[in-house]
Amino acid sequence: MKNILIFFSLFTISFSSAQIGPPPPSMPTKENEVLINELIKVTEFENYFNSYCKSRIELEAKNKNWDENKRNRIINSINYEKFTNTIYNVFSRDSKGELEEIITLFKKLNKKRNLLSTKLIISNLLMQENLEGYVETLLSEK
Repeated sequence: MKNILIFFSLFTISFSSAQIGPPPPSMPTKENEVLINELIKVTEFENYFNSYCKSRIELEAKNKNWDENKRNRIINSINYEKFTNTIYNVFSRDSKGELEEIITLFKKLNKKRNLLSTKLIISNLLMQENLEGYVETLLSEK
């Protein structure tokens, strides 16, 4: 009986100490943060972010017959600053040279694209999933 008690104690301790959270997100160096901000500006990602969130809210408002006050309140709660850490995290492992290449490429690709709807943006699966999660959080607000 004593051995069983010791076993369960060790078993419980091992599980409780194994329950640590995920590591903090990676953040870029200050120098790379400046380049990432330039990339955001070149691709007009903030405009894309706001437009995407607004269009998803508008669709949900239409589908669920929200009144104008609720729709406007949720649209006004869109906060791009709450999303920037995702972008910094995604590009935190890129070198200065890689970021400069990406910026040059997007400048070249978007040179003749004057409309927001035709601009190429920066994105990957992590960014899109976090954007979807952000919008879902906005939509679930009462």
